[in-house]
Amino acid sequence: MKINKQSLEEQVTQYLRQKIVDGEIHLGEKIVESALAKELDLSRSTIRMALNSLAHEGLVIQKPYAGWQVFTLEEADLWELYHMRVALERQAAEMAAEKATAEDKRKLRETLTRFCELCEAAPTDRKGISQADFELHELIVEISGSRRLYKIYHQISNQLRAYISMTHHDYDLSQSGLSHRAMVDAICEGEIEIAGQEATANITTFTELRDKL
Repeated sequence: MKINKQSLEEQVTQYLRQKIVDGEIHLGEKIVESALAKELDLSRSTIRMALNSLAHEGLVIQKPYAGWQVFTLEEADLWELYHMRVALERQAAEMAAEKATAEDKRKLRETLTRFCELCEAAPTDRKGISQADFELHELIVEISGSRRLYKIYHQISNQLRAYISMTHHDYDLSQSGLSHRAMVDAICEGEIEIAGQEATANITTFTELRDKL
């Protein structure tokens, strides 16, 4: 028998987190405790604890007399997340180009290859491609060797994943993996300045995303 060591609260938190990040529960959408408890056949207290956990992550907010709703990304939020991505991911790419080991480079190229293969085989799988996109950037942050940078990146990781998912609307996803190749090549070849430039160029700008949405 396979035993799930996660508590019910942790399972519900993970379930809702994934649905929000994947866009299955839309930004700004209202979440009703009683309806969710009935849907999942769980107590309202379990649902409430899960929602409180997500509130600490910034994924949901509780409005007085109105209940829970998924966070929204207003124009100011998009502007802030874009500039945070540029600052963190450019720095991570430059540090990765400087510090990457042979094993790091192997993992990075393998991750990019899987990403490209997914884009070619399933170009309409926005959920899978968004996840592969995030995993590649997350790996670069890890390869940078900075624990503090990695910690900061993960503190906003769920909102970054939502941002990445939003950039994949109305976009030819078959090319998403290939668009990262120049950045990966620069990191693996130790081209620090080029790695930073490519990391920045790879991020959908605030203006582009705002106009797209």
